[in-house]
Amino acid sequence: MKSNYLILFFLFLIISLQSIFGQVSKPIAFIEQHTITSNLLEQDITLDIYLPDNYYKASKQHSYPVIFLLENEFFYQITGTVKHLSSVSSMPEVIVVGFPDGFNKFYAPMVYTNNSNFWPKSWKQMPFDGSPKIFEEFFKEELFTYLSKQYRTADYRMIVGTSPTSTFPIHAFCKAPGLFQAHIAIAAGDIIGMGYKPQETFIEAITERIKASSDYKTHLYITSAQEDVDQDSEIGKNIEELKKLVVKLNSSKLKFKAEVFPNESHYGVVLPAFISAMETFFPKKKWNPDYRDFEKSSGNTINNIDNYYKQLSTEYGFNILPRAERWNSGSSLQASANRLFRQKRYNESIEVYRRLVEYCPKSPAALSTLASALEANNNLKEALITQKKAVNLAKQFDSDHMKYYEEHMEKIASKLEDVKRN
Repeated sequence: MKSNYLILFFLFLIISLQSIFGQVSKPIAFIEQHTITSNLLEQDITLDIYLPDNYYKASKQHSYPVIFLLENEFFYQITGTVKHLSSVSSMPEVIVVGFPDGFNKFYAPMVYTNNSNFWPKSWKQMPFDGSPKIFEEFFKEELFTYLSKQYRTADYRMIVGTSPTSTFPIHAFCKAPGLFQAHIAIAAGDIIGMGYKPQETFIEAITERIKASSDYKTHLYITSAQEDVDQDSEIGKNIEELKKLVVKLNSSKLKFKAEVFPNESHYGVVLPAFISAMETFFPKKKWNPDYRDFEKSSGNTINNIDNYYKQLSTEYGFNILPRAERWNSGSSLQASANRLFRQKRYNESIEVYRRLVEYCPKSPAALSTLASALEANNNLKEALITQKKAVNLAKQFDSDHMKYYEEHMEKIASKLEDVKRN
């Protein structure tokens, strides 16, 4: 009986607090946690999964590249950075996957240290105990398949490793082409001096892979902190040697950068390195075009936008769509349509607004702006139908502004009646 009273008390307390402070708050970050059973790794794997803010609002046409973090320690730092960079179109919106409970084994090739000064001299090989081949199969056969069933994932995958875990991204670049489309190895200047055989290095393996796959679209980023170079000068020499060799190969399909970060520590380099990698893979000039140029160019604005993103999609190998909305920029479908509307280019603005509605199927505001353009173009019947849809959608997704949507609908209906009378 006493426990029942306690339950009732706490239930009353929760209800009272909600009445005082409002409803229970909603999460501001879209992070989900899943657990899958891996037959290949013979263990349950916990996944932390970050989704773009608009994932559940966007149309089914939207798919997202995936970043895999082998060091879950940096999950929140990386996802926060991704949120910012994607919001300013410095990279695509992506799904980020981390492994908070790790793995039972360290999956990477047992590379020879080649007497690296960064690790104990007694280590002839790195003490990795998991088969990289099985790890590759885990990603390809189990994890990729699971994620594609749960989410709208694109066929574009990035893997990030730091310090010893950078061994696997480098190995995947060399020995498993196509498994990932971008490879990021942070605090890895010592690792690239190691190799599959004694006195053989990843520097050689990387350049051999580039030679063998000159037409293969892939990205590679490798960095170390100045603090590490100060501790072991071979780290800086490794990075410089790799840079020289890759530059000589002059591969047009490879986006590559290797660098030493000044004034950074071994793990302090993670965030600046990740940002630099994204700048390397997704140049701002390409990923943040000025939509005013599409409006000024000859031809139709929406066709100009589509042609640009078709070319970008071909270059990267996955479907890339123009940004529907951006709060911080005039480069979006919404902003472009608004400018065309103000310029009284109503037909073009209607086309862009239609695309906005298509990409934002849960947005009554998108429908209402389309209705405004149709109204201005004297398409009153369609404008009224469109605004009625906005009102119905607002009941579910934007009830706070219902008065505006209803007044807009009444205004269009009144105009239509006047036309009929005249």
